[in-house]
Amino acid sequence: MKVILDTDPGIDDALAFVLLKAMPEIKLQAITVTHGNTTVEKSTTNALKLVELLGMQDIPVAIGANQPLVKALSVAEETHGDTGLGHAVLPPPTITVVKENAANLIIEIVNANPGEVTILCIGPVTNLALALLKEPSLRKKIKSVVSMAGTIHYPGNATPSSEYNVFCDPESFDILLHSGIDLTIVPLDVTYQCLFTKDHVARLKGVRADIAEFIDRSTAFYMEFHAEYQGIQGCAINDPLAAAILVKPELVTLRDYYLDVELHGDFTTAKISADHFNATGNPPNAKVAMEVDVEAFMDFFIERVKLL
Repeated sequence: MKVILDTDPGIDDALAFVLLKAMPEIKLQAITVTHGNTTVEKSTTNALKLVELLGMQDIPVAIGANQPLVKALSVAEETHGDTGLGHAVLPPPTITVVKENAANLIIEIVNANPGEVTILCIGPVTNLALALLKEPSLRKKIKSVVSMAGTIHYPGNATPSSEYNVFCDPESFDILLHSGIDLTIVPLDVTYQCLFTKDHVARLKGVRADIAEFIDRSTAFYMEFHAEYQGIQGCAINDPLAAAILVKPELVTLRDYYLDVELHGDFTTAKISADHFNATGNPPNAKVAMEVDVEAFMDFFIERVKLL
């Protein structure tokens, strides 16, 4: 499976990098970086560090959007730390980004592989929106998009009603929702069931030492945030679930919904609404993961990481 990873690393993004490296079924075509969990500059540095940690230097990394289409820039360094990787410390990268920006690289790769490329979006979808705005015909050439985004019934983690990736750039997400692309959404409803705990860290015994240390130190910060701000023991590893279903779709149960995103609400900006009972009369525009086999996912994550 040919995949472009669009990302804003970010602790849980970093765990998705690790899982993708442990999934030989995935042929990563590129890593495109955006704003989100931290600034695009810090996110790009983190992506390059992770590429070196995991021996993925053959995969091009492109820097992308440094701000949303419309709203002001948001970062979440209280969630991910000043660097974006929690307590983990990785050496400065020795590799650099490619000359193309992220949107142009997406266009280039999709045009070279029409109908073959899935885009895994685990941050705000600004880069993809920019690519679609620049070349509208691209929507017919992308095989599918899997996006960790939104919340249907679960409380928001950015506002009371909105999930962070959509909150960062709701206008871009609106473009994706109405693009006609085969779209799968992995919302907080399932990801917040997938809590990575110290018990899971202990199960990483035998994992390559530098990777195990990275997971331990990065998630330690993430767990501290979840405990202090959300009263949750453990940390939600949102993005690895979206990565996992690329090769193990049976981990989740999908529902077909017509989705829309609120762009102008006083209290609900960036809230996704799902038309459960066809009140709008509109056909579904997304498949939404609404149930997850938590233990199977955690076992899959740990077992794959042990293969590195």
